Amino acid sequence: MKKPLPDPSRINFRLLHYFRVVAEEMNFTQAAQRLNMSQPPLSKHIKELESQLGVELFKRTTRSMALTQAGRTLFHNVETLLDQAGNALNQVQQLGRGEAGHMVIGMVGTSVWGGLIPALKRFTGQEEKVTWTLNEQTPSQQIVSLQKRHIDIGVWREAKQQALPGLACQLLAREKISVVLPTGHPLATGEEIPLQALEHDKFIVLPPNEASLGLYLHNLCLQHGFAPDIVHQVNEPQTLMALVAEGFGITLLPDSYGRIPWPGVRFCPLQAALRRICMRSTTPKVPHRW
Repeated sequence: MKKPLPDPSRINFRLLHYFRVVAEEMNFTQAAQRLNMSQPPLSKHIKELESQLGVELFKRTTRSMALTQAGRTLFHNVETLLDQAGNALNQVQQLGRGEAGHMVIGMVGTSVWGGLIPALKRFTGQEEKVTWTLNEQTPSQQIVSLQKRHIDIGVWREAKQQALPGLACQLLAREKISVVLPTGHPLATGEEIPLQALEHDKFIVLPPNEASLGLYLHNLCLQHGFAPDIVHQVNEPQTLMALVAEGFGITLLPDSYGRIPWPGVRFCPLQAALRRICMRSTTPKVPHRW
């Protein structure tokens, strides 16, 4: 009848550490001194380990001791076991202190022009043991992902900061608003443009439910006495820019979009010093990854 296999849950790392030291010293007295303990308890711990494993680990005589075949097998593996356990515990402690881990960052694609990438570069230099991946999502998708804890941080733009239940929000930056015109437009001089001067222009916008700038544009125009003539609504900034370049309309965008050399368009500042759009970071109120 086969002996039952030993229960690994009963074998703690302390017993394995004692075994390793004894195997390295091949002398209980010297091993006990190295462990700052007396010899009898050490001998008892080794016998306990042998009992739990169901094998002899050492051949003992009055003058010498040696490892058995089982002892040699355990000794060849115990250092790796203890090192892996130590590394795992260290990683857990680093996670608890926020010094290591992995973040999944939700972001709108255009946030890379608003300073997100330089911020991540600085963060990586400060927290080398924290890794991250980017997950491009619309603002509404990010909110759902945050609530379901599929992402750790969400980054998007909005015209006005709004309270989001269960989420903690932080303002990252404020951006000025620019008027984006085809290069042949009479106002495409690079000078500031008052909003009223755009009353008779046609506008191209991003979806209002995915980019609060569209709703902001509409309300801003109403405050200045006219309703914007929105002729096209597109999902991607690239499409928007292409339509503007071909003269199908104009748009309002954060000035960081102008860092990309879009062909056929001109960015001009909106004449209103306080016109800003917010770039903000949002996380679950109770962090769960790092």
